[in-house]
Order: sequence, then C-alpha cells, then structure tokens
Amino acid sequence: MASTVETVSEMYAAFGRGDVPWIIDQLDDDVAWDIGVRDTGLPYLKPGHGKAHVMAFFGHVGQNLTFTRFEPGIPCVGGDTVLVPVWTEGNVVGGAGWPLSIEAHEWTFGPDGKVVCFRHIGDWASQEAAWAARAQVHAGRTFSVVGDNVEVLRGGGEFELFRVSASSEGGPPPHAHPWSESFFVLDGAVDVLVGADWQRIEAGGSATVPADCLHTYQVVPTGTTASFLSTTSGARASSFFADVSASVPAGPPDATSMPVLIEVAKRHGLSSPLFD
Repeated sequence: MASTVETVSEMYAAFGRGDVPWIIDQLDDDVAWDIGVRDTGLPYLKPGHGKAHVMAFFGHVGQNLTFTRFEPGIPCVGGDTVLVPVWTEGNVVGGAGWPLSIEAHEWTFGPDGKVVCFRHIGDWASQEAAWAARAQVHAGRTFSVVGDNVEVLRGGGEFELFRVSASSEGGPPPHAHPWSESFFVLDGAVDVLVGADWQRIEAGGSATVPADCLHTYQVVPTGTTASFLSTTSGARASSFFADVSASVPAGPPDATSMPVLIEVAKRHGLSSPLFD
C-alpha cells in the first residue's frame, strides 16, 4: 500500500492531467468533503459527503475556474492526516481574477488507505470578490425562471435588485436560500409564504424573508399577473437565476423540468422539502 504522502502526491498529479476518476478511486465511499468550511457562495466550496458530491466539486471547478498557477508545496504529516500548502492564482470564468494566494488542503486517511475527510483551509475573500464581479455582468438581462420573467436591475455587490413579472401559472416551489430577500409589489396581488405563514401583498405592500427561511409566492387570483421588486443580499441570486434560465426548460416546473431545477438549486445552496 502506498504511503499517505505518496497517495496525496499522486492525486495532485492526477488533477494536473485531468484524471478525476483516479482521484475518486482513492476516496472512501462516504468521504466527508469541506465539512465546516464557511458558506462563501462559491459553488466549488460546498460541504457534503460521498463520491458523487466530490465529482460535482470537480465539475464546478472545471466550469468556473481557470488556473494560471496551481502549485502544491511540501506535505506535512501528522498521524493519519496530510496537510499540503498550495499556491494558486487564476480567474473566475466570466468574472475577474484573483492574485497569487496560499491555501492548505487537509487530507485524512482511514485504516484502509482511503481518504475519509478532505478540507480546504484559506481566505477566500479574493475569490469571492472575483465571483461578485461575475454577477455584475448580469445587470440589464432578463431571465426566464419557473414561468416568470426576472429582470436584473442591479447585479453584484452587497445586494441585488430584480423586477419580476409573474403570472398565476408560474412561481417557484417552496424553498430556502442562503441570502435574504424582500418583496415590494408594484401591481397585482401576491400571496407570500414566509416560514409557516401566508400573507397577501398588494400594490405598495412588502414582505421580508430571512436567509435560510422556507418561502414561496403565488400570484392571485387565478388568471392574473403581477409585478414586484425583489431585493436580495449579496451577489448570488443573479447567478442562480442565470443558471436556471440557461439550464431548466422554460415554464412552470413539471415532471421533466423539476429534476433539472432541483440540481441547479442544490449547486447554488438552495434547499426545499421537494429535494427529499
């Protein structure tokens, strides 16, 4: 059996040549991945378990990052754990770059030589800023999201602003997301679920949804339309709307589009009872 240091070194070599399946083979079936890493909004820094989660991690890295430098340093070994300093520099696809920075990768092995835990350790502020710059490119665009049209009035930065044109046939399933959201109805009437409580919001009225709170909305009565402003904290909602518009078939969710919508929602940090 190869030593833990040899296995880690081979995994970095495999990453360099694009051999992700070989890396996956070195992992425990229920490997813990980035458990305890703070919520950054970056799709490639999400906690989870299992090989499928790690495959998704490498997919997000490939889709969203280009490296101009990725240089592992000398490993430090302590018992069953290998800690590797890694120098990185690169660009967020569609966004900005981040300067040369150092992070650490913590690999923990089980008795059978498989990786049972992996964790990124670092300061992600520069990558978060590069990701936020990506969100700014959505300003002025209109996305089709679960049967409604979402116009980006302000993208990126500390908050984002959208104008939503909705109908009683559209609207999202109950869900929660890591950003807070407020609604201000411009015309028509909208029933808004916040937690366990429904409230009817008419023109000039508003509702606020805390981060990670289950919610949804529905235009009422049947056969009508409404428009409202939606303000969200952070720079993540516009990227989610863009992904939904590009990936999910247009129109209200149905048996065909719902599995795709769930997959998109999960990779942006959303949750819903429907995911179970």
